[in-house]
Amino acid sequence: MTGIVLVTHAGLGESLHQQAEFILGRSLPVTTVSVGETTDPDIALTELVAAIASSMDGDGALILTDLPGATPHNLALQAAARHQLPVVSGLSLPMLLKTISHASKPAPELALVANLGGRQGITNQ
Repeated sequence: MTGIVLVTHAGLGESLHQQAEFILGRSLPVTTVSVGETTDPDIALTELVAAIASSMDGDGALILTDLPGATPHNLALQAAARHQLPVVSGLSLPMLLKTISHASKPAPELALVANLGGRQGITNQ
């Protein structure tokens, strides 16, 4: 099972993780790393590298971030480069639910699923 790591602005990843558990009715093996406005980026990067290492398995890990170009995303790119892991940005609840439902896929395939889940979660009615 591919590890899933959420790297977000403070509180967002934890909230999405909690809501996904509520919707699915079970505990989920998702790791969250929050980056607040006063967080030291070097400390956050160290924490993120450790979180990724503990989340990885034979299929690697997928990193999901909330906002491309923002500090959490930039830190995720740095940490992911160490293990050549995929990073998908634009985290939403539909993206997370789709990703969790397909976590048996290897990280590169799971990144495509996450992208699809995010796009499928956008509607205009």
